[in-house]
Amino acid sequence: MPAFEKYYTELYRFINRKLRDREHAEDMAQETFIRALTVTQPVRSHRSLLYRIARNLLIDHYRRPELLMDDVAEDSEGAHFAAPSHLQPYEYLEKNQYDDLMTRTIEALPPRCREAFILHRFDGLSQKEVACQMGISINMVEKHIIRAMTALRNSHELWQQEHQDASASNRNKDGHDE
Repeated sequence: MPAFEKYYTELYRFINRKLRDREHAEDMAQETFIRALTVTQPVRSHRSLLYRIARNLLIDHYRRPELLMDDVAEDSEGAHFAAPSHLQPYEYLEKNQYDDLMTRTIEALPPRCREAFILHRFDGLSQKEVACQMGISINMVEKHIIRAMTALRNSHELWQQEHQDASASNRNKDGHDE
């Protein structure tokens, strides 16, 4: 799988920064690629798919202790039956849609701009380290990062506006705030 050679180190670093456990990060990176191999639909961006799978695995990893605590607290007023609000399906769907928008925004950046942004924001390299790795000036790295941040901010503002409009429309349909 060419994506393995191309993205393994990057993905491993991303996971390791979240877990701070090298061995577990290696296992999770391997699991990410295994799951990616089972995807049957056409894939526009292998990188995006890998990060989405890795994020989902990280979410599952961090939810496990909560699930165990729910089992222990089984007799405590039925608390284990109600999902916390941050796990409600509509909020989960909105978060996934928002994440997809941000991923598409990053993928739409010019290649060198995207590379500088990812190295700096996701891999945690300093601007100087990004400049050295890419063979460009620190000033150029700054320009790439500013361009990426501007694109992301514009996408974020568009997202907020669409959701404010949809929210207002729903309130009017329900007979509120007319």
